[in-house]
Amino acid sequence: MMNGIRFMIDMYVSGIVYAACLVFVAGFLCKIYFGYYKTPQPLKIPQTPQPTTLPGVMMRMAGDVFFFRSLAKGTTLLFIAGWVFHFTFLLVIIRHLRYFVNPVPGFIIALGNGVLAIASLLMMALIVLLFRRFIDRKVSYITSFADYFVLLLIMGIVQSGIMLHYEQFRPNIAEIKAFMLELMELKTPFLVMIMHPHHAPGNALFITHLSLVALLLLYFPFSKLMHAGGYFFSPTRNMINNAREVRYINPWDKG
Repeated sequence: MMNGIRFMIDMYVSGIVYAACLVFVAGFLCKIYFGYYKTPQPLKIPQTPQPTTLPGVMMRMAGDVFFFRSLAKGTTLLFIAGWVFHFTFLLVIIRHLRYFVNPVPGFIIALGNGVLAIASLLMMALIVLLFRRFIDRKVSYITSFADYFVLLLIMGIVQSGIMLHYEQFRPNIAEIKAFMLELMELKTPFLVMIMHPHHAPGNALFITHLSLVALLLLYFPFSKLMHAGGYFFSPTRNMINNAREVRYINPWDKG
C-alpha cells in the first residue's frame, strides 16, 4: 500500500515537473520566434528621445531592464514595489538552483543566510502591488482577472515557500535534491523504481508549493508575463533614432 502511494506521488511530481518545463520552454520559444521575432515592423517608431547609435540603444535598454529607468518616471510606490519584487524574485530563483546543481556554488549557499528576509520582502512587494490595483481607481479600471490571478498565484508560491522553512512543515531537503537531480537525468518513474531511487517527499505543503510553481510555468507563455522576453523585441525600445540618416525598408517589401 505504501509503495503504491509513494509511486503515485513520484508519478505526480515527476509528471508536473516535466510537463511544466516542456510547456514553458516550448511556449516561451514559440512566442518569442513567431509572436515577436517574425512580426514585421513596417514603421520606424523609436520612442523619443531615443539614442542615435546602437550602443546608446543598448545602454538605454539595460537601464530599463536592470534599474527600471522608464518605470521610475511613474509613481514612486510603483517603482519601488516593482523593482523590489523583480529583484527579490530573481534572488529566490537563484537560491533554488541548489536543488539542481552539485556541488552548490558558494554564492548560492550564502543566499541561504537571508532567504527568509528576501522572501518576506518579496511578499511585501506583492501585497503592495495587489492593493495598488484595488485602491487606485484608474489602475483598478484597467485591471483584468488575469492580473489578479498572477499576483495571487505568486503570493501562494511565496507563502508556501516561507512556511516550508519552519520545522513543522519542513520536508527532507536531501530527498528533494536527490529526486530533482534524477529527474534532470530524464529517468522515467518506472525506470527509477527498478533502480531503487530516491523518492519525492510526501510532504503535502511541498507538493502544493511545487504544484503552484508548475502552474505558473504552464501559464507563463500565454500571459502578460511574456514581457520578460517581449521587451527586447519592442520597436519603440530597440530601434535606433536615425530615420533621417538611414532609409528604413519595410520588411513586407523584401524579396
